[in-house]
Parts: sequence; structure tokens; C-alpha cells
Amino acid sequence: MLDTLKVRIYPNKGQQEALAKSFGCSRFVFNYYLNKTNTQYEETGKGMSYCDMAKDLTQIKKLSDYEWLTEVTAATLQQTLKNLESAFKNFFSKRARFPKFKSKHRHQSIRYPESCSIKNGGLKLPKLGIVKASISRSINGKIKSVTVSQTSTDKYFAAILFETDDLATAKQGKISSIDLGLNSLVTVFDGEKFSKVDPIKPTRRYAKRLRRRQQALSRKKKGSLNRQKQVKRVARVHEKIANTRQDSLHKISRKLVDENQAIIAENLCIKGLARTKLAKSIHDAGFGMLLNFIGYKLEREGGIFLQVDRFFPSTKLCNGCKFKNNSLNLSVREWVCPECKIHHDRDENATQNLREEGIKILSTNTVGHTEIQACGEEVRLVGTCTKKRSSVKQESPVTAQA
Repeated sequence: MLDTLKVRIYPNKGQQEALAKSFGCSRFVFNYYLNKTNTQYEETGKGMSYCDMAKDLTQIKKLSDYEWLTEVTAATLQQTLKNLESAFKNFFSKRARFPKFKSKHRHQSIRYPESCSIKNGGLKLPKLGIVKASISRSINGKIKSVTVSQTSTDKYFAAILFETDDLATAKQGKISSIDLGLNSLVTVFDGEKFSKVDPIKPTRRYAKRLRRRQQALSRKKKGSLNRQKQVKRVARVHEKIANTRQDSLHKISRKLVDENQAIIAENLCIKGLARTKLAKSIHDAGFGMLLNFIGYKLEREGGIFLQVDRFFPSTKLCNGCKFKNNSLNLSVREWVCPECKIHHDRDENATQNLREEGIKILSTNTVGHTEIQACGEEVRLVGTCTKKRSSVKQESPVTAQA
């Protein structure tokens, strides 16, 4: 199986110049053939394949105006053409948007598909030699590729893709359900007790610092050296916000994975929630990132991560008598069931319902099937995610803090 390790690298001045040339050449090749493919498609109705672009690139390198393309590793430019071809395939398969032209002011990266290794505690790359790196764990398998990137704050990272013989074994532990929200980021129920994790809100924590940096940036003259310096100061604040959020979510997901063999969550529509008035808080919480972290960590350790369909009314359903309370709105955090008179905490009740539904799905092996429909009509379910719906979910605004 394949695994990835992202490490920070510290290239010297000569290596930084070589990387800058590689970034520039890769960006030029991508933009050049994106434009050429678009032009050819408009004229003939047919684009360029990878083979066509690779042959044309070989001829371009022989021209005196493009001799500087020979200064970088040929494999990185060929990989850029493969990435462009993949971008077009993803677009025509409706998995992504149409490819855009790359800008040097954004995140820059190149991929070395071969001839990479770990040597003398550093990372050996083609035409760069050994680059100093902070490698946190040993890599025993064969390195398949290395992707080197530069952030807007001039930090360099390398994502190492390598083969590993570590096979996931059956994980032992509890079965817990989690409910994501804004008042409590995560509400966990393991069948016996509840636990809650408060949100960190990194954007609001550093809002004052970010506002001052951006105000100073607005006063700088466009094109000046001082403006370029201030842009990096603003970027450092954004990087601090992103790192704070990522660190917190890694710790939360690590704790959940260590304590459980199976975790059950709701398949939230993050894009839909981000279009509501709670968009800033939704993005700041990082729901999608947390679910992604839990999913891949459980998969590595042989655990089970199950997402109950978003049409399941986990928030509105009474855990005691299964009465569905359609009168709940976003402001109601606690409610009493009109049928059985049980007092419910909104988040705790949702986790109980999610856990029961998840165990039912695991035991019957009918992933995505529910006996109670959220909208009282037939809903076609495919796997754990619903791809085709017959109406809009009535409780979607409620699940933003459910």
C-alpha cells in the first residue's frame, strides 16, 4: 500500500534559485499548453493529448528562445503535462472545474516522479542534491514521488509518496457517534457517557491582528517593496489561523481514533451549510477537514468510519419514543418530547440517534437504509451518501449546530 509523509525542507540559496526556476518552468509549460489546447480545440474541435504535448515540448526545447527549459529536470515538466491532461479529464467527467492558468503569486509546487531518496538525513532530489529536511519518521519502502511546494510565507515542504508494508489489522475498541456543531464542535457518545469539545474559533481569535495587518496593507503603494513585505505579513497571519485549526483538529481526531474501533457521523452537506448566514463559523470550524482526518486515520488502523445519510432526522427524532419533532428551529438547544415527556439536550439526543442508526446499518449491512424518512417520502439512497434526492432537506439549517 502507499503512504504519504509531508515534511518541511530547508534548501540553501542555490537550491532555492533552482526551485524557483523549476516552479517558473512548470508554470510556463502548464499555461502554454493550456492556451494551445484551448486554441486548437476552438479551431479543430479536438484538444491535445499528453503524447501530443510531450512531442511538442521536445521540439520547443530545441528553439533558442526556449533553451532555458532545459535547465530543469525533464521529468517534472512531463509530470506537469500529465497533470494538465488529468485536469481536462476531470473536467469532462464533471469531477472538477475547467483548468485555470497558474499564477506565481499563488501556492507553487512541482512533482519529482523519480530518482528521489533519503540520504544522510536529508532528501535527495534531481539536480538539487541533498536538501536539508525535518523527517519525523523513517521511510523504509520505495519512494514513488516527491512533491515540493512553496507557501506564500516562503516556507518549503515536500510530500513524500512511498510504499509501505504496514497492513491494517482489526482494530479493537468502542463504537462511538459524533455530532458536529458550532456551540460544541464535537459531541461524542460511546453508549455510556457523553463528552463535548469546545470550538477553538481561530479566525475570531486572530481577527484583530489580521485586521491591523490588512489595514496597513491597504495604505501601501501598489508595486512597492513595502507592499510586498506587508503581503507576507498578512499571509503569516492566515498561515497561523490555518495551522491552529489544523493542529486542533488533528488532536481531536487522534483522540477519537485511539479510543474507538468504529465512529459514526452524519454525512453533512458542507457546501450547503457554507451558503447560509453561518458561513464564516462553518468554515472556521473545519467540519470537512475533521471528518477527513477521522476517516483516513481509522482506515490506516483498520477501523470503521460510517457516515449516516444526511436525510436521517437525527436532531428532530426523540431517542426514547421515536417521535419526530418538526417544530425545532436553530435556536432551540433543549426540548421536551411532547409524547414521552423526556428532556433532551439537542446535541446529545442527535448522537444517540446517530449511534443507534449506525449500529443498525453495520449489523444489517444495509448501508444508507433508514426506516424513517426525513421528509416523509421515498428517497433513493446510494451507499452512505445520497446522490439523487426528490426534495430539499427540511432540517438542513438545523444541522448546522446539531
